[in-house]
Amino acid sequence: MPTGTHALLDALIKHYRKPGSDRSGEILITEAAAPGGATTRRADLVRIGMWASRGTGIDVHEIKVSRADWLRELDDPAKAEAWWPYCTRFWITAPPGIVTEGELPAGWGLMEPQARSRRFKVRVQAASKTPKLTVGLMIELLRRADNQRLGEMDQMRSRHLNDLFKQEQKIRGERAQSEIPWDVKKRLELLERLETALGFPLNSHPGFRENPPKRITPEELAVLITDAGDNVAAQRRAADAERIRSSALLAAQGFVAQLERAR
Repeated sequence: MPTGTHALLDALIKHYRKPGSDRSGEILITEAAAPGGATTRRADLVRIGMWASRGTGIDVHEIKVSRADWLRELDDPAKAEAWWPYCTRFWITAPPGIVTEGELPAGWGLMEPQARSRRFKVRVQAASKTPKLTVGLMIELLRRADNQRLGEMDQMRSRHLNDLFKQEQKIRGERAQSEIPWDVKKRLELLERLETALGFPLNSHPGFRENPPKRITPEELAVLITDAGDNVAAQRRAADAERIRSSALLAAQGFVAQLERAR
């Protein structure tokens, strides 16, 4: 059960507005100053009900979280008096045990949170009356409602930007882990070209005894490349020897021809 001022205020807002539901039925304004009064005459929550099924009118809530806080309210009713003409109902909202029976002034209501329910329990029903609607009241309520709406939009924008930043950091981290280094990528491209030229992949395959293997292992490829290199080198050496032999033969033939002419 909420006991602190902020916790009790959050719970009271959820009493009127179920989390996730639309906001078309009522306007909830926190810290609203009474028209024409000092800034200290602020109501903890002003609820403007717009649906008859939920109770139309202006409900003003004062939150009390301790016995001493409640007794100070009784000793100095100026805040309540400042709001009394402008509200449909005036409520004291407090945990059980703060307000004892018979202490509420006439017409005031009492709402208490419940341990296992989102909804508050009405201990004493507030008297309903016709509020005094003035230009000052409208200006204060509209000003507070607009400022509150802008504040909520700023919070939503901040949360959105924070979520985007976290998502961007996550994507960058995943990309850094999955990104292939440039030298490895070039080697993979070379491997792909080699497999394309060979016509089969280079991963291991045992093959079958009755059929030749369909794939070649890296070790077998190394042997083939070495053998091919040796064969190419031998062919080059043989070609060089043939060129030397041909040149020597031509030179010998020319020398013999010169000797015959000299006789």
